[in-house]
Amino acid sequence: MTMPRPPGPMMPYRVFRDFLPGDAHRALLEWTLANEARFQAAPLTGGVINTDVRRAMVMRKLGPSGPALEARIAALVPSWIEALRVTPFAVSEIELELAAHNDGAHFVRHIDTYATGVQARGDRMLSAVYYFHGEPKAFSGGALRLHRIGAAEGDTSGADIAPEQNSLVVFPSWGPHEVLPVSCPSGAFADSRFAVNCWVYRRRAVS
Repeated sequence: MTMPRPPGPMMPYRVFRDFLPGDAHRALLEWTLANEARFQAAPLTGGVINTDVRRAMVMRKLGPSGPALEARIAALVPSWIEALRVTPFAVSEIELELAAHNDGAHFVRHIDTYATGVQARGDRMLSAVYYFHGEPKAFSGGALRLHRIGAAEGDTSGADIAPEQNSLVVFPSWGPHEVLPVSCPSGAFADSRFAVNCWVYRRRAVS
């Protein structure tokens, strides 16, 4: 009988708490709540909507908070490259996406890198997620599960990162991960699990 292959090592990641100053954190939350009507169903690659795979509401604007958050991330990228032992690269772009996860929201296991041959603006090298929410917290669940390298489907031996207030987690974009289901009994937008998804790119070589 063939024995299942044991999962590999845990992918590298880092968690940073109190990531933004208090006033910046509050400003982002206030702007997000004021712009509820601008959120749309989260698409997959190619613009396809499939809520069995990914259920969330997103937008690509962060208002006045966007430039400041992007600048803080850009300043930290060199230290992230070193800490995560990622191949050094020159940053060509930082992409941000604001997401709201309400009752039943989730994202099945996936990786953030683009497939070879897909028309893309570059190669995603680092992925980061910044978490924030209203107080008191009115949702549960929604952890980011980082899977072990080479783990089989259904293997849950990775790391579950809770979406803690004003925290950020960063990991290599090639790492398999998923968003576990969110429970938000009220269904109110203001009670959602909010996140800023961030992807750090290197320029894709032209063949």
